[in-house]
Amino acid sequence: MIETEFIGVDDKIKDICESIKNKTSHSQVFYWPDPNYLEDINHYATSSTTYPTCSVEPATAADVATIMKIIRENRVPFAVKGGGHSANPGFSSTTGVHIAMRRFSNVVVHADNQTVDVGPGLLWDDVYKALEPYNINVVGGRVSGVGVAGFTLGGGYSWKSNQFGLAIDNIIGYELVTPNGTIVYVTNDSYPDIFFGLKGGFNNFGIVTNFRLHAHPQTLVYGGLLVYMDVHHYDNVLKAVINFRDNNKDPKAQALISFTHQTGLITLDLTLFYDAPTAPESIFKEFTSIPHIGNIKTRSFLSFVKVVPIYVTDGRRGRFHTVSVTNLTAQLLDELKNQTIYNAAKFDSKLDAFMSLTAEPFLSTYFDKSQGGAYPHNPSPTPLLPIFIQFSWRLPADDDYFINEIKLTADAILQAALDDEKNVNVTIQIRYPNYALDTTSLSELYGDNVPRLQSIRKAWDIDYVMNLTGGFKF
Repeated sequence: MIETEFIGVDDKIKDICESIKNKTSHSQVFYWPDPNYLEDINHYATSSTTYPTCSVEPATAADVATIMKIIRENRVPFAVKGGGHSANPGFSSTTGVHIAMRRFSNVVVHADNQTVDVGPGLLWDDVYKALEPYNINVVGGRVSGVGVAGFTLGGGYSWKSNQFGLAIDNIIGYELVTPNGTIVYVTNDSYPDIFFGLKGGFNNFGIVTNFRLHAHPQTLVYGGLLVYMDVHHYDNVLKAVINFRDNNKDPKAQALISFTHQTGLITLDLTLFYDAPTAPESIFKEFTSIPHIGNIKTRSFLSFVKVVPIYVTDGRRGRFHTVSVTNLTAQLLDELKNQTIYNAAKFDSKLDAFMSLTAEPFLSTYFDKSQGGAYPHNPSPTPLLPIFIQFSWRLPADDDYFINEIKLTADAILQAALDDEKNVNVTIQIRYPNYALDTTSLSELYGDNVPRLQSIRKAWDIDYVMNLTGGFKF
């Protein structure tokens, strides 16, 4: 769904669109109101959608290279969209040339079943479906509807991160079209600086046209969504979460804990995952013994990923934000509960207001698989744990209100962590880039890596071509 009003075509940019059409061999160019144009620019959050002069669908790396050369020569604003799940306006949208990668939809399993090529135009749903017959999987997105490209270029927290690290720790190589229109294959051996930069550095170094990933064996899994409706049970659920945090050492087990508010209703939701057809009887028993709605069962990995009802925010505006902590203490979980109750009382007067605060209790060893990269995630006894904050709403007139409120909520959660003596090393924030609000500073995303990243970008993109598109810029 698109709400922004179409304001017409920029004739100069249209000429560039026509040049792209004429000079590429396998690309298609669309204009408003062609249905392909509307599909190309559509985003998960309507506030992230902008009407460009044209949308372009390249199908080969060679065509992307030609497009990049035309953009570089004409200094035209552009966007690159994979799955369209970014909640930051302008990160994958533009009023200029919109490059939609949806025709890069390959999933290629190599003969040894150890590696997989994945196109940047896919959703993780598509990837998991394609890999099912091979009984293998990759480290990818946790909910339905998330795109391969942004997720992987931003870091990539997964249901398999306790076992294998983040998505960026499972990258073998990238096929990349550089800012000057050259096609290169980037590995740690061929271009170590760019390989480092692409692991969390988004679109600062060009356009990725293929990801080569490590593959891992995949059986059926055990899991599902449990929803706790009765506020009187919340404290018992949170005690069970603390016990799970303290006692679980099994890397196959994971949980996400979300406080959710929508249209006057607050729920505490647990998404529970075990990476095998059955789980040890005791591992989730404390959760299932508390009255709830929903179930956990044996299912395919794709079926499990689809259990979180992300459709509830379809057609709404929205923003994400995040805070990083080192310990999901009882005090901090209580703050998430209190923030939800506090905001729910304020938001009930707003049309279709939705909020979700999600804690992610990974094992303390989950950064041990780190392969480095732009996003700092070095092995540590107290690795960072992202708290995901999502606000959604209906009306453009409410944008400023909710953007301010999500900042205030993040600040309150951070202050609660700072006040909690069991949370160490949170004074200097490293916020997960895929969750971070667009106003987040580079230092809060990349820490001590910022100078190196800026140096790499300066050497790689001397004409600042990638600054013609949106995102966090080095």
